[in-house]
Amino acid sequence: MTKIAAAADSTPREAIVRVATELFGRKSYPGTSVRDIAGEVGLLAGSLYAHIAGKEALLLEIIEHGIEEFYEQVMSAFESEGTADDKLRAMILAHVRVVAKQPQRTQIVFHQWRYLSEENQRRVRERRSEYESLFTLVLEKGVADGSFASDIDVKITVLSILGSLNWTPEWLSSDGPTSVEELSVRLSDAMMKGVLGR
Repeated sequence: MTKIAAAADSTPREAIVRVATELFGRKSYPGTSVRDIAGEVGLLAGSLYAHIAGKEALLLEIIEHGIEEFYEQVMSAFESEGTADDKLRAMILAHVRVVAKQPQRTQIVFHQWRYLSEENQRRVRERRSEYESLFTLVLEKGVADGSFASDIDVKITVLSILGSLNWTPEWLSSDGPTSVEELSVRLSDAMMKGVLGR
């Protein structure tokens, strides 16, 4: 197996996190051993524990950092000027841009958190709920001011939007014939049709 190239300016811990992200993304969390990670980084398996608390701690770190980036970018769009439909469109675009930056990490963030212990799953669920609430708030605002259809089920609409967004790393490609930005706009157009009141 070809070793994952190490960044010249990365610390051992940064290299471990980067390699773990690549391996969890390619082989899944259960399919990746501490020995696999250590081997790619160029350390003995036992030496890895000088830099990390364990494999699950690595998974949790990758997931929490990923959720935090989504939250920060979407919160920025949520707080931007404009109507509720302007904000929702900006939030969808912000989410897709984060996906496009690291699609492999996104797959881990949204699909491998179930491998965490119950306590760590609870932490992730709480943060995911806070992220979901941003979409709930903007939809409720849009329904209240007439931007969105008055008869939409906000909860179902939010789950539908996030469900679609969370699968974008499966098909989004930064080197395809259509730019990520254009794909993002098309995706937001399709999603907005279901909520607009006009």
